[in-house]
Amino acid sequence: MADGAHPWTPSSWRHRRALQQPDYNEPHAARAVLEQIQLAGPLVSPEECLALRQACAEAAVGEAFIVQAGDCAESLQSEPGPAANRMRVLIDQLLEVVGGKTVAIARIAGQFAKPRSHPNETRDEATLPAYRGDAVNGLDFDAASRAHDPARLLAAYRHSAATAKYLRQGRPRLFTSHEALILPYEEALAISDAEGRWWAGSGHMLWIGDRTRQVGGAHVAFASGIENVVGVKCGPSIDADELIRLAQALDPQRKLGKLVLIGRFGASRIERCLPVLLRAARQEGFAAGWMIDPMHGNTRHESGRKQRRLSDMSAEIELFFGICDSEGVSPAGIHIEVSAEPVVECIGADGRDPMAAFPCDPRLNKAQARTLVALAASLQNVPAEA
Repeated sequence: MADGAHPWTPSSWRHRRALQQPDYNEPHAARAVLEQIQLAGPLVSPEECLALRQACAEAAVGEAFIVQAGDCAESLQSEPGPAANRMRVLIDQLLEVVGGKTVAIARIAGQFAKPRSHPNETRDEATLPAYRGDAVNGLDFDAASRAHDPARLLAAYRHSAATAKYLRQGRPRLFTSHEALILPYEEALAISDAEGRWWAGSGHMLWIGDRTRQVGGAHVAFASGIENVVGVKCGPSIDADELIRLAQALDPQRKLGKLVLIGRFGASRIERCLPVLLRAARQEGFAAGWMIDPMHGNTRHESGRKQRRLSDMSAEIELFFGICDSEGVSPAGIHIEVSAEPVVECIGADGRDPMAAFPCDPRLNKAQARTLVALAASLQNVPAEA
């Protein structure tokens, strides 16, 4: 965030507290990696980012429907070409069940880092740093894998660049997105246009997670200066006052399509949390679009394992659209974590726990994702393509 005496720059966030950042033992190596990334250049253009903002403006007023989907976290072990092709096919299959004008946003070409509730993980008598995504450390539970390694950030950039290239070749209007978590990376890829406006060059849309959306924090400070579409995950802990202060920081000019608020309350809490937020945003005149993430708020912890049930997710979707309708708000879309592989990680309609192993959080498979997207689209009554 900037003021008259201190205009915003991509490094403005450095004056604020930055949570969930990698802890590198060799800062010189980290700086060298960031210099290489900056020299290599952005992954997206301002023109593409503006096109997404215009599409999200239509979704915010009910004239289109956003389907934002992709893996919980990308893997450096995957090949960019096949990964991009699988994502194109997955997104196309999800859009088929909408039956109207859509905005396709993939969680890809940058979703290599994850926030963690706890900095460490303990197994038996060993405690090591938690896995934070392939851009930071490795999944294997040993000291070498779990060390925060800046070389991984460069590998994630190169993988993202290759993936973005393949996506453009096959589906130009498939936009990319990721959580703007590692701020030095975002700073290195920020670019300005001919009008002096700043854009995040790492992806078409960035979002701020529920753990890093502090109004005075570094993540909000960075996102406040870019022109890209910015999403904010809104969990049960956010109140109307914080929401308004966040919206004011991120979208002070109230630009339609600039700010997307992504609810992740959980089926048991959404009726208590969402109506007051919708009313507050409307009373203040903010132009934000509202989406539903039916997954994160419905994560259960059973016997030390994470569980997500399709029944909980469906219930929250139905409640979200019903509340929006009661409050006179047009829902903008749905945000889900889904694997293009035939995984069985979420508990389906049969109620049976698959007891599957997964690297991060339980993901939907394609059939489960189609069920949820079809439900959301049926409740939205998506307008047909012109």
